[in-house]
Amino acid sequence: MKRSVRSKMADVRWRRPARPSRDQRSKSSREAGVAVVNDKHWIESMVMKSGGQAVVDVLKAEGVKFIFGMPGGHTIGIYDALYGQQQISHILVRHEQHAASMAAGYAQLTGEPGVCCVTAGPGATNLITSVAEAYVGALPMVIIAGRGATRNAHRGASQEIDQVKIFAAITKWGVRVDRPDLIVECLRQAFTIARSGKPGPVLIDIPQDILGMQFDVGDYLPVGKPAAVRGDSERIKTAATALLAAKRPLIVAGGGAVAANATSEVRQLAETLGSPVVTTLAGRGILPDDHELTAGGIGHHRQDVTKYLLPHADVVIGIGARFEQQETNWKPDYIPAPAATYIQIDIDPNELGRSVVATIGITGDARLVLQDLLTELKTKGTGQRTASKEWLAELSNRRAALETERESMASSNATPIHPIRIFDRIQRVFPRNATVAIDVGVLAQGMGGAFPYFKIFEPRATIVPSSFYGMGFAASAFPVARLVYPDRPAVCFVGDGSFQMVMNILPVAAELKLGVTWCIFNDHALGSIRDIQVHAFNERFIGTEFVLDLDYAGLAVASGCYGERVTDPYQVEAALQRAFVANESGKPAVLDFVVAKERLVGSTEFFAR
Repeated sequence: MKRSVRSKMADVRWRRPARPSRDQRSKSSREAGVAVVNDKHWIESMVMKSGGQAVVDVLKAEGVKFIFGMPGGHTIGIYDALYGQQQISHILVRHEQHAASMAAGYAQLTGEPGVCCVTAGPGATNLITSVAEAYVGALPMVIIAGRGATRNAHRGASQEIDQVKIFAAITKWGVRVDRPDLIVECLRQAFTIARSGKPGPVLIDIPQDILGMQFDVGDYLPVGKPAAVRGDSERIKTAATALLAAKRPLIVAGGGAVAANATSEVRQLAETLGSPVVTTLAGRGILPDDHELTAGGIGHHRQDVTKYLLPHADVVIGIGARFEQQETNWKPDYIPAPAATYIQIDIDPNELGRSVVATIGITGDARLVLQDLLTELKTKGTGQRTASKEWLAELSNRRAALETERESMASSNATPIHPIRIFDRIQRVFPRNATVAIDVGVLAQGMGGAFPYFKIFEPRATIVPSSFYGMGFAASAFPVARLVYPDRPAVCFVGDGSFQMVMNILPVAAELKLGVTWCIFNDHALGSIRDIQVHAFNERFIGTEFVLDLDYAGLAVASGCYGERVTDPYQVEAALQRAFVANESGKPAVLDFVVAKERLVGSTEFFAR
């Protein structure tokens, strides 16, 4: 790895000021009234900085606003450089996993790299679960990790471990920086790789003594966003022809469509064709859930609308959607029909045909590909929707039936509380533009991630796990919502099992006065795993039920938050109002809803064996 650093730097645009000739220095000095005796004048004019200061200056140049982390002896040089400056805020977590979660959540909400900074050894390894989430979810992240001093390397140094090797499987690139003059170059390469192509996390591993060394930094030209890649024009023409012939078109929009900022283009395509739009979990909000062409989620989050549409579509266009297990469960009716024309658009050529074989595969930036595709449709088409009236009528009728079913569940006054009643009341209390985090336990039960049980109205409004599906990821990333959108309320859905993994995120939100509300769906169990024991193992329960009835509300109060347990279905809305008021004053809230073990049909079907 160390030998490859120089070769990887070949295209780096980092410039050290050229040293002038002796004559030029003499002339310049005479004009400035400085006597030249030797090279001392030039040496004093160099920009000498510590490695830690160089790191901070690069982050500022790249527009970084937040660093999520926890200081340690190996990174104290970076923290000292952060002291007193105003451009970057440091967010002190209570466990390094949350630093990676919040950095990934920041990337999910903004599209910009989240940055986390941790010390060596356990500080770095504590990041792994949430870095894996970012890697699988294609979220840009820059990890800056400390390491023992170079003089102690390979001699049993404190907290020494091969961090680059450990992170190799879950990062796009990793490098140990063994010379101070390579810090700037390596950081530049890190931002380039994190943002380019299919985004993802990168690791910069810097020894403690390198951060303290002084060196000539020179000028730094920020990387910025990479140039977008257009798709092959002939394939786009072929795709346009197929779409114009479709009577039952269907759009599947994924996280890649959101990452490419293709919201407008997806909507134009849907309205041009008259095509229903279904989304992966990461694609939610690409079309508002109250739009007439919204059809809901697929895979684990499907319902009667998408259960009908996907197998019956004659042309399916996947936009930044990967059809992974949570979207297919590798069952035939969860994917396009074999006879359907499947058009796949993805920035990563390795994704084409990886899960579902594409009839027409197009590599390129989703936004640019769709712009070119819309131009072709306009050129070749008649201006009329291609979708048949029967196809659109089926969508409308099934949507109406689903809404009726949702209303019936939401009106339940049963005790314990029906989970859909809580979703319904949250939608009444929290505004349309609220940011929503949805953790694994709630997702596994097919509720929070699916239309129409909780509606999402715009992209980059959700924090959700990737198919890596780490428990507690969304709940621990959640406070970042009020850092990214200070004026927008935020609500999180989390199961009691996931919440217990990350409860120490509460003082972080309280300390920073981040008005967010965690809604715990408390069924006193690892609910989705218990479900498998119900449906596949004849209710032989082991290791899935909690005996201790934990006081989450008391824990919240002790952590500086508002806390309340809710057992009465008639008090759900009032409790949410109280949490909302607390949030508006800058106090986080935890609402512990004791819920029934109700499950939606889509969830039980997904786990059926």
